[in-house]
Amino acid sequence: MSNPDRQPATRVQLVAGIDPLARMRWMDSALATRHPADKVTVLASSELFARLDVHQQAQRFEADAALKASGVHLMRLAPGCACCSSRLIMSTHLSRTLRLNPPDWLVLELESASHPDKVLEFLQEPQWRGWFSSIELVHTDPVSPSPPINP
Repeated sequence: MSNPDRQPATRVQLVAGIDPLARMRWMDSALATRHPADKVTVLASSELFARLDVHQQAQRFEADAALKASGVHLMRLAPGCACCSSRLIMSTHLSRTLRLNPPDWLVLELESASHPDKVLEFLQEPQWRGWFSSIELVHTDPVSPSPPINP
């Protein structure tokens, strides 16, 4: 699935952290400042819904619908670690997105139990070569962010 003939255009941000609410707040803030012409895809964790009550879940569904209506391609991923139990699901969604509708900006939210360093390694494997202009790991926990990686 490598893409050697195409100029890499997709900027990737991996959003990691223990608290799904903090990850949600970071993504909401980042998406609110996006350029309207950018084609954005969000592969979001469904872990958040385990922490919300029914009323809050309904509000999140409305917020997701508003994002979709604004042109953001949003998919909620099945629970699990993106490098372990959910690797196949994430890989399938990612490859389909890149082939059919490559975004300018891809936000990939990792579950709290995910291994961000392993996901970074996965995105640098040969099958993804040529698809990404940069990959940045954003920690929503109180630690310093990692610098972007240019694959």
